[in-house]
Amino acid sequence: MDDFQIPIPIRFRITGRQRSIIEHVGRYRLTTLEVLGRVILPGTSRNALSKIVNRLCLAGLLVKYPLVHPTHYFVLGQAAAHLFGAGEHRAVPLGPQSLPIEYAVLVYATLSQQPRIRQTTAEILARWPWLPVGLTNSPHCFDERNQVLELVRVDLGGPADYVARKCAADVTCRRQFAEFAPLVAQQRFRLVVVTATPEKAVAVQQALDRHDWPVGLLMHLSIVPRLLTLLASHPHA
Repeated sequence: MDDFQIPIPIRFRITGRQRSIIEHVGRYRLTTLEVLGRVILPGTSRNALSKIVNRLCLAGLLVKYPLVHPTHYFVLGQAAAHLFGAGEHRAVPLGPQSLPIEYAVLVYATLSQQPRIRQTTAEILARWPWLPVGLTNSPHCFDERNQVLELVRVDLGGPADYVARKCAADVTCRRQFAEFAPLVAQQRFRLVVVTATPEKAVAVQQALDRHDWPVGLLMHLSIVPRLLTLLASHPHA
């Protein structure tokens, strides 16, 4: 699969590793030093990573915001957002719902034992053109090793039954398309739920088990512990 790419004018004097960081943030909506050190610049010290991203912030290509003290997250700056054609809203802090969602998807995709690739709308429609654009707005990842499209739903702290009902609705609205059934039957579609604790994962699994699902539907529950702290910091999520 081609890398997610945005054009960077020569006047910014962007190095290859800086370009990789900007393209990574464009794809995943945000990033952290931990993620950069794992997937973009492995082996780079935290101090060196800080210097690299700080230079990008000074150039207006990235913006830094607090995540959970003392950790920060980075989004596209206005200069990069303009180049990307994404609008200046990509440079503002993420809201109380979007921040835990985007962070959870980032961690799930990049820090799991088997990394995934978050999909852009264009990538989704190129592989699965029958999906309406509205459904591509939900976070999707691609399991490249197994060629599986993943729909990622992030648990924002609601009751397990509520999370399961939202998942059922996700699947129901896709079942109206004839192309969805063979995708599921061939085990090339996975429903992923990201939650904060093992206990909540068990509760969500039990709630999911009370619903009827298409034969062959793959499911996976992923635990992102920091999500709990993030939700506590943003109680309206």
